Amino acid sequence: METPEVRYLSTERGAVAHQRFGAGDRTIVWTAPPLVSVETRWDHPGNLRLWEFMGSLGRVVIFDYRGFGISEHLPLDRVGQLDEMSFDLDAVVSGLASPPTVLVATGQATMPAVSFVASHPDAVERLVLLNATATDPSRGRVDPQEWATRWRERWGTGEAMLSAASVAIDDLRRRSAARGERLSATPAVAEAAILASLSHDVGTLLPRIAVPTLVVHTGDLPRITPEMSEQVASAIPGAVYVSRPSALFNWGEWDADIKRFVTGDDGDANGYRDLAAVLFTDIVGSTEHAARVGDAAWREKLGYLDALVKHEAAKRQGRVVKQTGDGHLVEFARPSDALSTAGELLAGTPQLGFHLRAGLHYAEVERRPDGDIGGIGVHLAARIAALAQPGELLVSRTVSELTAGSGCSFTDRGVHSLKGIPGGWQLFSVTSDRRDQP
Repeated sequence: METPEVRYLSTERGAVAHQRFGAGDRTIVWTAPPLVSVETRWDHPGNLRLWEFMGSLGRVVIFDYRGFGISEHLPLDRVGQLDEMSFDLDAVVSGLASPPTVLVATGQATMPAVSFVASHPDAVERLVLLNATATDPSRGRVDPQEWATRWRERWGTGEAMLSAASVAIDDLRRRSAARGERLSATPAVAEAAILASLSHDVGTLLPRIAVPTLVVHTGDLPRITPEMSEQVASAIPGAVYVSRPSALFNWGEWDADIKRFVTGDDGDANGYRDLAAVLFTDIVGSTEHAARVGDAAWREKLGYLDALVKHEAAKRQGRVVKQTGDGHLVEFARPSDALSTAGELLAGTPQLGFHLRAGLHYAEVERRPDGDIGGIGVHLAARIAALAQPGELLVSRTVSELTAGSGCSFTDRGVHSLKGIPGGWQLFSVTSDRRDQP
């Protein structure tokens, strides 16, 4: 998916930077917490997967609130104020959207979304709140100025944003997050935004929401608990609440809930389940590689990788289910074929100038009419891949037992707790003792 161009919407209070993509009869306005810019919302593989999904539902608009990212600057005492953000939502919905319009808000952006919809009851036809909260999770628990100062002091290092997300902090992620912080706000703006957020409380506005509302909790933002989202849903008349743990950031079965809510189409109605070996791959340090070689060269490398994955999978009757931004989801009938394919991919990609990590599990999967697969087995494979080191294939114990004698050596990597999946999971690192003959 190509990154759309940034455009500017002129308003009486200044310009709002935005991007538009996707196609269809409806408009989906997506609002995320303001301390993330449109300039970096295409860097994370989970976001690419998210945008592809949302673009399949309609025309999507994402934007930077004024005061943040590349939108118009604001005085510090106006940064992050609910009335300013509600004004921007009104401008975007009225200026860039056409009915039917769906507003999707995530995390702390659910507060300005609630404020806007409560005061503009006819502006949108449906509302989706992901990881919703009526107040900042730290409100009443910290000294506002001390908390905001702490954010300002860490801003630009990557630690501020990563501490609020459900991802492991390593050096590559930290440097990528640091770039995102610097592009979204200055330290002073971040401090002002935190102070403003700590003053927000939209609890009294929730009963005024008069449009069909879906509230989904995924756990991607650990500071926002399921209880917080449930309280939001219970206060909105007729709201539907679901909990769908995310396997990786912006990767979870909640997309089916959103699709059903937005379109009224039950995408799983004609689905069925069977067994499959599920292989996830991911490029290590993709953001840094892309920045180093440039967009054109990086797209060319990704094209080579796509061709390599399809070729190796086809050799063993595998199917590439989807490209996941900077990696792939591939399924096989036999786990031994998945092992061979993963070994070839891990060995071949350094020639492209980067390394892959991979995870493999064999389990029952849910087949969907659009060709996608889902279910806990898919989530498990994705989480196993996220734990792999550069150039490493990690597999579940199930795979190691089913492929004994396959020519691979399995090194025990211990028992791991995988977020949102009950129990402990024993994982093994794989070393191939043989290579397929051409």
